Amino acid sequence: MELKNVRYSLIHLCLLFGSWAGYAQALNPEMVKAGKLHGAVCMGCHSVTPDSKVGIGPPLWNLPLRKVAGFDDYDYSTGLSEYDMKWTPETLDSFLTSPSTFSPGTKMVYPGVADEGHRLAIISWLATLSDKPTDWAIDSVDVKSLGSGQKIIESGAGMALVVAKCSGCHSLHLVKQQGLSRESWLETLEWMIDEQGMDALNDTEEKQILDYLSTHYGLETS
Repeated sequence: MELKNVRYSLIHLCLLFGSWAGYAQALNPEMVKAGKLHGAVCMGCHSVTPDSKVGIGPPLWNLPLRKVAGFDDYDYSTGLSEYDMKWTPETLDSFLTSPSTFSPGTKMVYPGVADEGHRLAIISWLATLSDKPTDWAIDSVDVKSLGSGQKIIESGAGMALVVAKCSGCHSLHLVKQQGLSRESWLETLEWMIDEQGMDALNDTEEKQILDYLSTHYGLETS
């Protein structure tokens, strides 16, 4: 009896190891790395940790395991709720290309990711946000590990945080068009938090964002 139990335990371990090995082979580590950087914009509205709660949008943790509108505590748009299917790399690619085309009336205001390589990288990263391995096989492409927002706003310390906090609700081009003093940028941030639903910033985040904005989009740089 004990030998039988040991044999079955070994079989289970082999199956488990095999599934994780297949998972690791299916996802290119460089793609995942690039996807996390390009996906920084997602974290402005979506949490990505195992203890995730609803924010402006539903959490992304375990997204590979659930249906398109499958997070119970989030009030999805009618159009998205009509999709009775699980997320796959193909459906995610369509959604990320243009959320409003995939689901007219969606609550997601982000316009989409035009570059196919960037989308595949983001999907590779999303595949890792799960309690269990997925069977997603995603084509590897040559994707530069650029932070989301580069080529739109200036590179520099604090750029990724600005992208994460700001681009979920409006275009980064709106940031680029401004030329404000540090005090005016602070007033703008406070207004966005108080009136527009932006998440509150801790002292470190506030300083990093203000340093970046006043350096690259301050009065003297406008």
